[in-house]
Amino acid sequence: MLDFFRKRSQSVVAKFLLTMLAITFVLFFGISDVIKKITGKDYVLKVGGIKISPFDFKNEKAKRLGMLRGHQPDVDEKSLTVNILHQLIWESIIDQATYEYGIVVSDETLKRYIAGMNMFLDKEGVFNANLLRTFLQRIQVPESMFLESSKKDIKNLLIRSPFVYISVSPEINQFTHAYLEKRKIAILELTPSFFKITEKPSRETLEEFYSSHNKLFLEKERRSFKILELKESSVAVKVSEEEVKEAYEISTEKDDRSFAEMKSELHTNLMQEKLQSEVNALTRQIEDALMAGEEVSEVAKKFKLNIIQANDVDSKNKDIQAQDVVKLPYKDDVITVAFSIDEGTDSSFSEALDAEKNKVYWLVHMDNVVPEHVAPFDTVTNAVIKEWILDRQREKAIEVVQNSITKIKEGASLEKIAAENKFSVTITSPFDRYADHDGKGIKCKEIIDEIREEVFALKKAEANYKEIKGTFVLYQTRDIIFPKEISKENNEKYLSKLRKEIVQDMYQQLVSHLHKKYETTINYELLKNINEEVNPDTLSDVF
Repeated sequence: MLDFFRKRSQSVVAKFLLTMLAITFVLFFGISDVIKKITGKDYVLKVGGIKISPFDFKNEKAKRLGMLRGHQPDVDEKSLTVNILHQLIWESIIDQATYEYGIVVSDETLKRYIAGMNMFLDKEGVFNANLLRTFLQRIQVPESMFLESSKKDIKNLLIRSPFVYISVSPEINQFTHAYLEKRKIAILELTPSFFKITEKPSRETLEEFYSSHNKLFLEKERRSFKILELKESSVAVKVSEEEVKEAYEISTEKDDRSFAEMKSELHTNLMQEKLQSEVNALTRQIEDALMAGEEVSEVAKKFKLNIIQANDVDSKNKDIQAQDVVKLPYKDDVITVAFSIDEGTDSSFSEALDAEKNKVYWLVHMDNVVPEHVAPFDTVTNAVIKEWILDRQREKAIEVVQNSITKIKEGASLEKIAAENKFSVTITSPFDRYADHDGKGIKCKEIIDEIREEVFALKKAEANYKEIKGTFVLYQTRDIIFPKEISKENNEKYLSKLRKEIVQDMYQQLVSHLHKKYETTINYELLKNINEEVNPDTLSDVF
């Protein structure tokens, strides 16, 4: 047939047959790709002229999942999907922007950048390649991926580098003036538990509260399951003298070493190979037996497996009742697997070490799954009463602080309001707006750190409040202290801080501009089709 086409490739018949063959190929193998491209379904993400295909996205996620699970078993895949989309969008923008601006990262630039990273410098401050290799092995990242990531970092730095050279001389006096400004405030702390709730709620009131606050009474998903454990030491294998001799005959080292020299090593290797083969065969038989519907207890008896029962386990591993499970060195892996399979199903076998450092193979059989649900009212009535009281106390506290702010606006002092309610007021020492100097000895420092930004937005004698860790903090500015003069030394001291803030502000403006220039389209429907459903609200800040 091939000879026919070679000899008659220019004939009308051959051309006709080849054309029909091409059409058939497109119809049967390529039409779906053509349709996808026409309808815009060939990408999950499009940034300017760059498209990210479903395959590329899945591949990127699989790589990152593999790296993360080595250090963090309970990875939130939905959050990871959003993070990857964010990163892919920004990397695509940077790639196009640097190409358009003619920015190229040379190998020499990449080499200098990596050689300058502190984590890869030895005690003498010299780059050590072994430190780099060790780092990549520890985080399980291929060298090629690390180099590509470093190139993207360099491009990002180059994009923002022009802003570093902008003059900030006109702004430095004003900036230093604001930097040196200090404030003194009066603070009144109001804890809701101070208020006594004497009224008795009716059942109707409690049921209404229960209905509108049902998230307070959620019971976590709980699972009961069995762990089937196969100890490697229980698997017996034998290696004969003939097998050892046969292995020696086919060994590539037999010309350099005698049989006597290699016998022990060959015997050990054959034992290990046989053992692994036997374990693989056993685990397959066990999995097949369970899949065929055999009783777990019968399977365990037949294959001499250890059964460990775990009841009412929550996903955070807090309520394991079985002490045998608590003591398992691979307990966390068990929980991860147990919360990834359905009721009545079995996981595949995994390998681990027991408490004595002996190798074991284990799987999880899921007995029962109780999904997350709101507990029935009658079973949590006391909890509803407790939460209702806490809610009423909080409402009382809010009422008091709001009334207090109204009285302050009318001219009342915070001390007078405190005295009326038998509270006490704390006057702080002066503090600045940046919290990076004069921090020692400041009263109520933790509170100040929470309200610092709001305090510097108030005028003298103005008041406001904020709920901090369940306590309502009512505060009023008492004194605003400006520097008498601004020295050259102070300007020099804060020059780098001002430059950093301006550079960051301008960089954010550039980011916003580039996002608009290289229009981003996310194909949410296709993401859903590949089991990557994403809430558009979580990506709204991208646009």
